[in-house]
Amino acid sequence: MTGPAHNGVLYLRGLLMPGVAGNCWSIAEAVGLDRPYRLHHLLERAHWEEDTARDVVRAFLTRHLGADGGVLIFDETGQAKKGTKTAAVGRQYSGTMGRVENVIVAVYTTYATKRGHALIDRDLYVQADWFDDPAQMATAGFPEDHAFATKPALALAQAKRALAAGIRPQWATGDEVYGRSRELREFLEGTGIGYVFAVPANHQLTTSGGGRMRADQALHLVEPNGWNRHSCGAGAKGQRCYDWAWIATDHPRRWLLIRRSIADPNEIAYFYAYAPEGHPCP
Repeated sequence: MTGPAHNGVLYLRGLLMPGVAGNCWSIAEAVGLDRPYRLHHLLERAHWEEDTARDVVRAFLTRHLGADGGVLIFDETGQAKKGTKTAAVGRQYSGTMGRVENVIVAVYTTYATKRGHALIDRDLYVQADWFDDPAQMATAGFPEDHAFATKPALALAQAKRALAAGIRPQWATGDEVYGRSRELREFLEGTGIGYVFAVPANHQLTTSGGGRMRADQALHLVEPNGWNRHSCGAGAKGQRCYDWAWIATDHPRRWLLIRRSIADPNEIAYFYAYAPEGHPCP
């Protein structure tokens, strides 16, 4: 049995083997091939319908995780590169490495339910300066109509694809990159999906009392006995407990959620939350 699908299985099997270096020679040897040429062809020349493959994987995962009541999780990750030829490579901030590096960055959607979680979509983030060089874009394999999109715009497109594929999430979440996007938040509200997004300290909101202020200014509205101690889940060292405060806004279904570290009360995080009517929200 040969072909891209079979070679892809061999390649993934080799990557998952402990102690195997991530190059084609080592992987080929680990999976019983005499030479690495089939794997070279897979990575360099084989034609893939990657969107079709994504749809097949998403359908498989939806059947096993369940289509209803899950959570869409938006995040990006970077992969370091040494050269300048890889599509969309460039110096940009990588949260994976915590600094600016020469990397490619992709936006991902994870779908999580009580049965588990898995990646269901991805898009390569292409920095704006790439579009200033059409020849470079063409050499890297981008079609002529490939347009610039921000990371939140990529997440929004992925959310729309998930819903079009029959996934019916109850919640969505992401870090500040996505929490800043009004368009993403409004889409989720319009489709009846609740969300909890991290937002920066300067995120503007209007409280239920009508005051317009930043998130870190709203912090001062919390009285000393206004904090509630709860775990946000189990970690490697046990339950991850924080102090939490819940501030109403001028919208009956939106709130500012504030998280304070127990060990260091100066360590504060802010989240903007929306709960549709009828959503359980303990």
